[in-house]
Amino acid sequence: MSRETDVQRDMLVQQLDHDRRMRDIDRLHDLLVQGAKGLAVLNGGSVVALLAFVQALIDKPTYESFKPYAVGALICFIIGAILPAISFFFHHRSIDRGYGSETAGSFWRRIVWGTLIASAAFAIFGGILIVGGVSCAL
Repeated sequence: MSRETDVQRDMLVQQLDHDRRMRDIDRLHDLLVQGAKGLAVLNGGSVVALLAFVQALIDKPTYESFKPYAVGALICFIIGAILPAISFFFHHRSIDRGYGSETAGSFWRRIVWGTLIASAAFAIFGGILIVGGVSCAL
């Protein structure tokens, strides 16, 4: 009887550990999805705001030196808005492949994190371009 109790205890410990790992994976997936949505909205909103800003300044001769910075920032923000959309595909692949093989899921998760980090970097670099362009124009 002691042996059955030890086996049952071991199975319970394994089940609890598995449940904890599944909750951690669910939290990670939620974090990735919400982060991708936030980056897409941030970069997309930056594109719209920058277009409105450029439209208001397009006829002002003092802001001629700002135009190359604005174009560079627009490119950064557009790429930064596209990358989170692509990361949803990679995220789906990581979930799909993660059930079959842990190494395949890990590979796709690294790609997801890489695209999200690249999107954040493009947002930061686009902001730096805007600040540099405005300071150069003034």
